[in-house]
Amino acid sequence: MQSLGGTQLRADLRGVAEEAYLQSELYIGPKVLPPLPVTAKSGQYPYISVTSGSLLRNEVKRRGPGANYARIARSFFNDNYTCLEYGIEAPVDDSNAADVARFFPLEATETRRALGQVQLAHEIRSAAKVFDPSVFALTTSATAYTAANLATFDLGLDVDTAKQAIAARGESTEGLTAVMSLSMFNRVRASTRIQNRIRGTISTDSQLVLTREALAQCLDLKEVLVGAAAYDTSKQGAASPVMSNIWSDTYVWIGRCVPGGTQEQYFNGSTGFTLYWNEDAAIFQVESYREEDIRSVIIRARQNTAEKIVMASGAQLLVTQYS
Repeated sequence: MQSLGGTQLRADLRGVAEEAYLQSELYIGPKVLPPLPVTAKSGQYPYISVTSGSLLRNEVKRRGPGANYARIARSFFNDNYTCLEYGIEAPVDDSNAADVARFFPLEATETRRALGQVQLAHEIRSAAKVFDPSVFALTTSATAYTAANLATFDLGLDVDTAKQAIAARGESTEGLTAVMSLSMFNRVRASTRIQNRIRGTISTDSQLVLTREALAQCLDLKEVLVGAAAYDTSKQGAASPVMSNIWSDTYVWIGRCVPGGTQEQYFNGSTGFTLYWNEDAAIFQVESYREEDIRSVIIRARQNTAEKIVMASGAQLLVTQYS
């Protein structure tokens, strides 16, 4: 067991935590903003825009014998990031652990719970970054996505309009992902025009189930991610939970989600990443230490991250007018 100043990095507990993370189907934050390790807590990276880099200007000129070729001037500026630490601790009292040991291992259970709360916080931050109308350009739906308009609103047309806006900025529209809330997904797949579009792209009756995969196929997208997670907005000690959906019904986001792995992947066209300072912690870190004065093991779950949009020009927010 590795020790860091009295804090034990628990490989046994972390194994349980990682399994819970992989099994968590509700959290889409790590898919929308894929993890990307960075070696410094904060730093800069070059950003080459269409304007500063003269990337799409028609500057190629005809050259005559003995004449110079046309030359182009390029420049770039620096963008930056700063990772912030988030975490939570849960005491596991020796007496409580011994009392419930015949039913379940309390330390492992608290590990899953603590990790789940860190994942939840990451999901909330990711949703706020992705559904941010101050960062992404907007396309307003042609018809409001209301129950009364199920026969007339058209997600396919609206997504195509959003793709056109992306292409008009010089960005590729291949391999894009749509992100929407569960309420939005359920309403969309009940709509007449999307049903007709799916029936037009999927020919056999056995494939006519309106799944995420079928929706992605009919919209010519790589995938559709549905944010189904909710969280309790009440304070500790409240008599009952106050539940709120994490992913808003107001928007459908269309952008590129490319898994991270190396810092060079800043330049692969992905819209954003969850940058995590891997000198300090894994994307989701679980640790434990002992507090003898309260006869407890303290379970700690944490991460040191920056949820960063690195290429806003390659994405679009569809305003759904949902109600």
